[in-house]
Amino acid sequence: MKDLSFIALTDIYGDALTSKQRDMMTDYYVRDFSLSEIADNYEVSRQAVHFAIKNAEKSLLKYESRFGVKEFVSGLNARIAAVRTETTGAVAAKLDEIDEYIRSRYGTVR
Repeated sequence: MKDLSFIALTDIYGDALTSKQRDMMTDYYVRDFSLSEIADNYEVSRQAVHFAIKNAEKSLLKYESRFGVKEFVSGLNARIAAVRTETTGAVAAKLDEIDEYIRSRYGTVR
């Protein structure tokens, strides 16, 4: 089963991957292509695609353990949601602005 948290990690740290790794991760996780379909698209072996994706996953996990951006943003989102349930008016509007800023910087991280 695919670990869909790699979609968020690729959004956050994808620029640190090679363009081929990033594209393969997008094909595999976002577009739900099989390893064989990706291999055909890149004219490489299925094993080469598997290796590239596994290396990219390891890199993304290393970046997250070092920098913790996904965990930090997820925590912010949870705290904003909790406060939002208790507020209205101008405060709620400010929370919406903060939420939009986070999404514009880091995408949707859950």
